Amino acid sequence: MSDGFLGHGTTLTGATTGVIGNIISVSIGGRTRDMIDKSSMDSVSQFREFMAGMADDGELTVEFNFDDGADSVAVDTAFTAATSQVWTLDMGTKTWAITGIISALSVTDPFDEKITMSMTIKATGKGTWT
Repeated sequence: MSDGFLGHGTTLTGATTGVIGNIISVSIGGRTRDMIDKSSMDSVSQFREFMAGMADDGELTVEFNFDDGADSVAVDTAFTAATSQVWTLDMGTKTWAITGIISALSVTDPFDEKITMSMTIKATGKGTWT
């Protein structure tokens, strides 16, 4: 039997924004680590040598159904404020908490389809999985 679970019921809560409802999809991505070149004229076989540098915990992108109510207003207010807050993504069996700033916000209004909003939160510092 495989170890997987259904994404249904995932929630996102901002410390000042509150719960964001009607989530359609969530993506955690862009986690990177800088590589520092420590090569010298003594490097073996003329191959570069590297060591680990600073890490970047990436971004959290959330798409949700657009409503002209409290969720959309709260997200827009947080984007305009440009301040960091703690965001908690609860996926039922796992939780990821980050301090982050909303770095992108967009609304998609397709013909003959529901209107959606997408928000990208840039992590500042290290997130915590529990």
